[in-house]
Amino acid sequence: MQDIILYAVLTIVVGGLLYSVLGKDVGQDLSKKPNHDPQKSKGANDVLESFLGSQDNSSKQDVRRPASPVFKGPAAEGLGNIYAADPTFNLPQFLDGAKGAYGMILEAFSSGDKETLEALLTDEVKDIYFSAIDDLNAKGLSQRTDLARLIDAEVVSAEKNGKIGTIQVSYHAELATALVDKYGNVVKGDLDVLSRVREIWSYERVLKDKNPNWRLSGVEPHSSSNPDMDGPDHSPDT
Repeated sequence: MQDIILYAVLTIVVGGLLYSVLGKDVGQDLSKKPNHDPQKSKGANDVLESFLGSQDNSSKQDVRRPASPVFKGPAAEGLGNIYAADPTFNLPQFLDGAKGAYGMILEAFSSGDKETLEALLTDEVKDIYFSAIDDLNAKGLSQRTDLARLIDAEVVSAEKNGKIGTIQVSYHAELATALVDKYGNVVKGDLDVLSRVREIWSYERVLKDKNPNWRLSGVEPHSSSNPDMDGPDHSPDT
């Protein structure tokens, strides 16, 4: 009987100890707010605001907004008007494209590649180039042009007329050109003689059009460092 009473007392004591531990919060008291030091802890929104700037704070500059380009030189006003009508316009990208187009058009005309020219020329210039290619074919001749190097290319004029943007590029290149017959004999020009030529090509584009490509819209007569040794016209004048 005494053993039973002893076990009952032990059970009550152990149960009271377990309740004193498990029946209470042993971690942080969630009913109490922790001390918050803003200098030691920042939320995600605070971090983004400190990095990007507050959108409703006019005293902070929005770093995500690119600055408008500053154009210089004789074409500055025209380039500015083109950019105002189409903010996607990028002058360095345009110049890179104009340099690539120069070599592609010379090569396509030389080989009679009308498919390539179709994508690079306006309809008016395309008709002139295609007629020149057809005329050479009718005479049993073909043109060879070797663009040794493009020395320089720079924008010399630009304008916006309605929805159309037009930019003129001055090219300075070193090349050789000749006409050959069906047997490969040179009948005009000399592929072994390089001439330095300067010429101005015009490109145009419908601004804000989904097609970003500029097309050749005009070719002015070129000047050459070797007029006496100058071969056939490497690019038809328009």
